[in-house]
Amino acid sequence: MGALAGMALFLLLVAPAGASSVREASPPPRDTVIERPSLGSARISASASIARYAVNDGSGATVAISVTPACQVSCTAADPQSIANFLGTLVHGPEMELLTVQLDTPSQLGFDCGFGAQACYYGSEGKVVISGNDGLAPDGASREFVLAHEYGHHLARHRESAPPFPPAIDWGTPHWSSYEDVCRRSRGGGLLPGYEGLHYFRDPGEAFAEAFAFNRFPDSGVEWRWPAALEPDRGTFEAIRLDALRPWRTRTAFRLEGRVPSRRGGIEAMAFRTPLDGIVSLRPSGRRRYDLRLTNRAGRVLRTARHGRGRGGPLNFTVCGQSRLRVAVQATGRRGGPFELQIQRP
Repeated sequence: MGALAGMALFLLLVAPAGASSVREASPPPRDTVIERPSLGSARISASASIARYAVNDGSGATVAISVTPACQVSCTAADPQSIANFLGTLVHGPEMELLTVQLDTPSQLGFDCGFGAQACYYGSEGKVVISGNDGLAPDGASREFVLAHEYGHHLARHRESAPPFPPAIDWGTPHWSSYEDVCRRSRGGGLLPGYEGLHYFRDPGEAFAEAFAFNRFPDSGVEWRWPAALEPDRGTFEAIRLDALRPWRTRTAFRLEGRVPSRRGGIEAMAFRTPLDGIVSLRPSGRRRYDLRLTNRAGRVLRTARHGRGRGGPLNFTVCGQSRLRVAVQATGRRGGPFELQIQRP
């Protein structure tokens, strides 16, 4: 934790000036993401009674909910079935079965999640810890809104990121992160994946979880405190639904083929869509010699390669905000002929 905090402070000092316009002031961050519980938190968890409850959304899914002994005595809104019923109203996939929700007293919550936190998510256990009392967070978020935010972390934990990006819990899920241009914004220093401590409101993993909560509560009145460019809209919610119901698993392959003109320098150019960020690979086949040139829609050259007579291999490029690419195939000799490209994209 000390090294992470030190790196976060370093990144704060070197961040572009424009990035400081994102407010990281009061009210404070409302949750934390913790990989593993402390020994003390594990003891609290071990003392809690736990059972599975149906989420009652027609899917047959159940969720594990535990209530600490102290919360059973003093909490005012610790009915497990009510929590399960609410979770059933969230867009979800089979990861619901892997979730545990623990209901704490306010003092236990501070111990488990950190002072001032309204909830936390333990990634290694797939566990949300939240208060057994109903009420509003300092920023006006309801307990159900906070729980929806935590479920966003759980969803992301169980989704794959397209290579070469960080895990989805830090980066956001593939459709959402591509729609919100997380790659380009991170390269520019406006977002800091995985640095939720000092940079909670510049962490795309936290922005995704908040957008997930807004998907459930679009009229909540909760202020959006991440970069304005990430504020959810209809496209955001559609991307979240795709990530929940039709998650990205691996790259898909397709083929482009054509014929290079039969004169030196002859060019055949074709375009193809790249709806998701990630690595695109172009692999030529055949023995004929030709040059490949990958460009963006404006014609700027992104990558080049030469194929034929022992040369070549895949041409790889990381899509970062480009929704369409063009590939030009250019003859290197007098004779043209057919060509074929095997393409893999996220």
